[in-house]
Amino acid sequence: MLAEERRAILHNKLREDGYVQVTELADEIGISSATIRRDLIMLEKEGVCIRKRGGAVRTAHGVTMEIPYEIKRRRNTEEKTRIALAAMNFVENGDTILLDAGSTIYALALLLHNRERLTVVTHDLNIAVKLATNPNIKLICTGGIARENVFTLEGAQVTDFIRTLRVDKTFLGADAIHSDGVISNVNIEEVPIKQAMVNAADMVILLTDSSKFDVTGFAKVCDITEVDHVITDQGISKEQLEMITKRNVDVILT
Repeated sequence: MLAEERRAILHNKLREDGYVQVTELADEIGISSATIRRDLIMLEKEGVCIRKRGGAVRTAHGVTMEIPYEIKRRRNTEEKTRIALAAMNFVENGDTILLDAGSTIYALALLLHNRERLTVVTHDLNIAVKLATNPNIKLICTGGIARENVFTLEGAQVTDFIRTLRVDKTFLGADAIHSDGVISNVNIEEVPIKQAMVNAADMVILLTDSSKFDVTGFAKVCDITEVDHVITDQGISKEQLEMITKRNVDVILT
């Protein structure tokens, strides 16, 4: 198992449970306790956790804990690919679309070569680099300030630009979807950007794997009723599914 994969597991445990017990996790994933302790030392240096006897606990800023892009990119890859394939059913030749940042939206960007005459607006630098050489896509990259280790542009310049647009569709990502239907983000600086993307589109499609449900994020983006379609994987629970459908939002399971 790669170091990034191990740390992604640790991030998840800390985020969801609030603690990690070394021996228990070592047995669960078949990694030595010494290796997990070394990973926890690294995460403690990053401010993600505080090491305790036998394990570690999440730091108080857990709801604002942002996972580095390279770690997120390696998580739930099969689910993200299936979600992206389903999202392609909403992309038509000639569309003007807004692509939010994140690894699930990036999975969709990898498939856009199958359409023609697209206009794509994004503040995700990884997506922009991928699409820049595609002759079938008119790429518009927002201005803004680049964020280290996340590869997105943020700031008032991004929000102000998106507010001037009107697009056919926005493909939105999420850090967390609460049990009350609130979509939220761990980084408050991205919230006005996402809100502008929602307001700019005739149709909003939320792409999110099931691990994002029943997770607490720091700042509210919008209510799930403000999106038209939710595409997620089969890992979503019955309660989570009912929460969405009773609000008359279309759900597509992949």
